[in-house]
Amino acid sequence: MKIDSPSSITSCEASIRLEWISTRILPGVAVLLLSIPLCQWADSNLPDGIVPVSIIYLMIVIILWSMYMAVQYAFVGMAQTRKTKDKVTMENSNPHAEDGQTPVFLLEAKSFANEPEDINPVGCVEACSNNITETEVTEEIAVTDNKVISDDETPDNEPSAVSAASPSSTYQQGIDDFYQSQAESQKKKLDTIHEYLLYIMSPFVYEEDMDEFCTDLLRFATDHNYRPEVEWKRYKTKLSSFDVRHLVWSIAIRLGLGKGKVYSNDDCACYIERRFASLCVTASGEPLSHSTLRNLTVTSNSDQIHCDIQGADGLLFHIPSQLGIEKG
Repeated sequence: MKIDSPSSITSCEASIRLEWISTRILPGVAVLLLSIPLCQWADSNLPDGIVPVSIIYLMIVIILWSMYMAVQYAFVGMAQTRKTKDKVTMENSNPHAEDGQTPVFLLEAKSFANEPEDINPVGCVEACSNNITETEVTEEIAVTDNKVISDDETPDNEPSAVSAASPSSTYQQGIDDFYQSQAESQKKKLDTIHEYLLYIMSPFVYEEDMDEFCTDLLRFATDHNYRPEVEWKRYKTKLSSFDVRHLVWSIAIRLGLGKGKVYSNDDCACYIERRFASLCVTASGEPLSHSTLRNLTVTSNSDQIHCDIQGADGLLFHIPSQLGIEKG
């Protein structure tokens, strides 16, 4: 059995169901309940066994229900009779209510019939049509003007079209901007170091080998734990351990060298003793100790590459191209 939801029941159906409950179900339940004590009373007064109790109960139910229906129909008939009398009284008091006309229309029709016959109905129709057309045009212009004004004017309390960014998108944007800034800063540092290597090492490294030489040092500039596996041996002019120590120090100091910073003296010494092993020997040919190579700024009378102390900007080297930028 399909049960209608409350939202699907119309007001008409609801009134019908309410009427059915009030006029059928509730009275029926009352008749059944009232028949029980009446049945008990009749059974106690009648001789034993003359009429079964079920028959007595059924007869009482039928009698009570018939009485209820008779009373209901009597009241319904009285209500309908009264309604009919009220309707007849209203019709007699207003004879023009059915056709929707009043005596005023008769007077207007009479005055219209007495007007002169020289009136041109066609001209009247044309004039009326012209008036109607002008009125419609005026209304359309007014509506258009109102629409333009409403489109152009913006209330002061209207919310802005630009909605505020969500917290998650702002958080992600901050991460993206941070890493982009870090990448740009790192690229600037590597480009500056590469330019320095090209200039300062040009007297000692062949031009065709310069890319390979710079690539390995730039790799160390991006990772302080990088340790080269191949020693560099091709030089145009002989260098000393002082020169390569000054070279590595000049690069590391601009990337952060010292206690608690990215690069340490041990990182630089490990890189030097692997990449420039043949240069890091004593006069007798024995390798220099690790503690000796940790001393990056020590000097000698034969130095060809000197320590390049960073300026106020902390990055640029003292070479012609970058000195021009520094002065500017």
